Amino acid sequence: MDVATKTSTLKPFADGDIFLGCTYLMNVPQDDHAGEGRILQFDRNMVPKGTLYTAGTTHLVVNLRFGPDGVLWAFDPFARVVVRVSPDGEQLPRVDFGGRGWGSVCFGHDGSVYLCEYLKGDRPYQGGAMRTLPGTNVVGYGRIAQFDASMRLVREFANETAESLTGFHGVTHSAMHPRDEVVTYLTDLGMRVMRYDVSANKQLPDLVTYPGGEAYARKWTTGVAYRRDGTLLLLRGSFIDLLDDRGDSMRTIPLDAYGYAMITASADDRHVFCTNIFTGVMSKIELESGTIAGQIDTGFAKPQRSLAGVAEYRAS
Repeated sequence: MDVATKTSTLKPFADGDIFLGCTYLMNVPQDDHAGEGRILQFDRNMVPKGTLYTAGTTHLVVNLRFGPDGVLWAFDPFARVVVRVSPDGEQLPRVDFGGRGWGSVCFGHDGSVYLCEYLKGDRPYQGGAMRTLPGTNVVGYGRIAQFDASMRLVREFANETAESLTGFHGVTHSAMHPRDEVVTYLTDLGMRVMRYDVSANKQLPDLVTYPGGEAYARKWTTGVAYRRDGTLLLLRGSFIDLLDDRGDSMRTIPLDAYGYAMITASADDRHVFCTNIFTGVMSKIELESGTIAGQIDTGFAKPQRSLAGVAEYRAS
């Protein structure tokens, strides 16, 4: 999408700022993911501050996350573009990560960068024009890959993925364990919470596997984040399941609507931010009480399903 005529108004990042991936979908009949990439900026009180029109993207901008250096990462896996924004609010020059459909990032305790491939298989999304990788008949392999601090490829892992209901999803959500070099990840709308030990280069047993079937309809896995103590916050459409290191549910937090698909833990470890791709609302949830501490309504409710990422900035 050509954004040359658009003026970005993103401000230098301030402590507590909230960022949302909220693409302006173009309602193209043959391509329902196509749109003008945008990242919206709000202050800690959820007051709008600015908008970045992402250069190089053509489809949904997903899975926002801050790196240890304060750089904001976001992804358009369909255009195979990794977006990086510096703390001064400027989009950084594009890095060549091999032309794959990366869709999320985790940061290793040793400084490594782990990119997760959002796309897998040979079936593009319905109505779309997703291209295959050069010389192949697939859109992606659903792999996790390690890059060093200079963004050079170190290795690619032969990790598993769950069965994809869409036929094109690979690793769609991921989180690094706060203590161990283990990436916990999902295939969107799947029934498995998978783990890969990137230091030992081996697939670990699933943290949890749900039976599936009618009883689990609308209770799919849709997002993962960690608290500092290692508690996994597993988003499941209309509720959050808090899981211990054995995969046992400690308690459940019901949400106000179905359709929550992205989750990130607040730096204060007391709240969590969740985005609802159906309602276009971002909710800040107080974890102990389960109450909604605040919301941002982007105005992009279904069929404008474009709210697909959230991140909170913390000054070092």
